Parts: sequence; structure tokens; C-alpha cells
Amino acid sequence: MTETFVSSNSACTTQCRTVVFFFAGVLTYRNNFEAAASEIAKRYQQAKIVMIFPYGMANGTKGSSTLRLLARQLAQVGYDLTRDQSRRVTKAAQIILQHASDADRLILIGHSAGGVIAYRAGLYLEDKHDIQHVQVFAVGCPKFYVKDIPYNERFTYITGQNPDRITQIGSWRKPGSRLYRGKPGREIQMDFNPDHQGWRFHASYFLNSTWTDSNQAFRTNSEELISQIHNICPDR
Repeated sequence: MTETFVSSNSACTTQCRTVVFFFAGVLTYRNNFEAAASEIAKRYQQAKIVMIFPYGMANGTKGSSTLRLLARQLAQVGYDLTRDQSRRVTKAAQIILQHASDADRLILIGHSAGGVIAYRAGLYLEDKHDIQHVQVFAVGCPKFYVKDIPYNERFTYITGQNPDRITQIGSWRKPGSRLYRGKPGREIQMDFNPDHQGWRFHASYFLNSTWTDSNQAFRTNSEELISQIHNICPDR
């Protein structure tokens, strides 16, 4: 079941010029995006920040209940990867419309399978509601078939320097298809905390995870990621 809430980092509640939506993947906890939301608040004046969990939150689960949740979520992700539209996509689009009917800029940021929902929800809004001021960022996301359409120019795919098995799943182009021949407008590889490996690396893109670079400067994953997003889509 899709869950959603407005982040406490929001500086705006109604008639907001900029609305930023974070989309979670599987086994994600309620506070997963708050460090990144804090960075959004620093860069976008009067922004509303909304969290969307298309596959539900992992809060309150442990042991066998966590495994059951993961099994259900993975089945839903498998469905969403192979279809242009699902209940989770239309629900996400409805949530966006509820919060951003007056906005002149929408920024959709998806982590892992949440990137798939973010992309498809933005496209749904363009096709069904003629909303064409959406920027989509998929971070650590599996690849999925995309059409060769102008919408992709506003789609950015972000990965890290360390291997992330999730980003190695799937492909953008469907073999033998004349329809699914697209790709993101931008594909960016960034540096994140090099101490993180494997699943820990995949889970940490949005966290306040601090490390020291070669110049002995302190950096955090959340700051680096949102800074890159702001460079592509600056505040106006």
C-alpha cells in the first residue's frame, strides 16, 4: 500500500512554486530521505517536499515480517518493471496532483525501484494532464524499457563509482523493438562514500554519510547528490 507524508523540512505548504517528491524503493524506512530533504530546503526557496513510498514503509517490521514484506515488494517491483502503468504509478500521479496543482516546477527523485515509479508517474502526468515541467532523477535504479520520446530529455539517471547490483538489472532498449529504443537524457556517475560496498552502498545514496576526499575535505552523500540535482535543475 502506498504511503506518503509531507517532510518537516518543507518551507511551503500551499501554492508552492517548487514541489519536490522523493520516491522510495523496497525496505525503506520513514526517515530515509530526510538528510536529502534538508539539502533540498537549503537550495530551493519555499519548496514543498513530499515523501512517497509506493511499496509501503519498512518501519515496525523485523524478522519474518521483514522477509514477508520484502517478498511482496519484490513481486510488485517485478510487475512495475515490465509495465508502463500500474496502480502504484497512477496513485503516485494522484498524490503529485494533490500537492502540486499550482506549482511551476516539479522535481521527482526516485531511489532504486522508486525511480521506475517516478519516471512513469511523470510521464503519466504529461500524457494525461499535459504537465510538462517535470524533472525526473532516478538514483541507483534498475534499468527498464523506455520509449524514444522527448520526455527523456528531462530524465537523469544517477549511479555511483562503486558496483551497485541493482543498477546492473535490466536495460533501456528492448531487443527487436521499434518502440522501446530510448534512454535517459543524462547518465551520471558520481562519487559517494567509498567505504560503503554492496548493499550498503546501494542504501546510502541519500544518507548523511560522511567521508574525506583526496583533498581532505569532508563530504556527505546527501549533499553531493542534491548538489548535482540542483546544478541540473537550479532554483529560479
